[in-house]
Amino acid sequence: MSNQYIWDDINNKQDDDLSSLLNKPKLSKLTSHNPLEKIKKNLLMNMVWGIIIGALYVFMIIHFQIWQVQVSISIVLLFSLWALYTAWLQYKKLNTSVSSNSSLLSEMKRHYESIETWLNTQQKVALIIYPVSAAGGFMLGGVIGSGKSVELFMSKPIVILILVVTILILVPACYYLAKWMCNYSFGKHLKTLQQNIKDLESEK
Repeated sequence: MSNQYIWDDINNKQDDDLSSLLNKPKLSKLTSHNPLEKIKKNLLMNMVWGIIIGALYVFMIIHFQIWQVQVSISIVLLFSLWALYTAWLQYKKLNTSVSSNSSLLSEMKRHYESIETWLNTQQKVALIIYPVSAAGGFMLGGVIGSGKSVELFMSKPIVILILVVTILILVPACYYLAKWMCNYSFGKHLKTLQQNIKDLESEK
């Protein structure tokens, strides 16, 4: 009996929730403890951290009355809110009911492609945000450390040079750190899902 036949047979029953379907005993080997459930759980953790970090940004905007820093942190906050919103959309997609006309293979592919696209989009947009974040953090640290205003602190050419070097170092560092964190949270589960897709395709 093929996995697709099992899927179609289960779809004729009342419970058509994807996570429930994939947890059926006959599909346990195929799902490897259901990678979609693992991804869903990690998405929730991603959102929780997003809320905590967003609250920290709000505190910094209110606490540090330095308009240059407030502007840069506000831009980073907007990115964080966008990232939180898109994570929520992905979380909701994993809760959608599966149509009885849909195949197990097509559902797995849909989820895999959606999550891959979401991760890639976040990483690309973040490349625009990292320089803003680095500049804001640099100015804030400089003002606190020197006790001067942003204008006075940034008036020396050497300080501008140090800022440029800081951005050139931090942007790739932050990018690869974020990529590693995404891979740690979702990578192995996406690989399991991809393997499940290959297993189903091999049955055709």
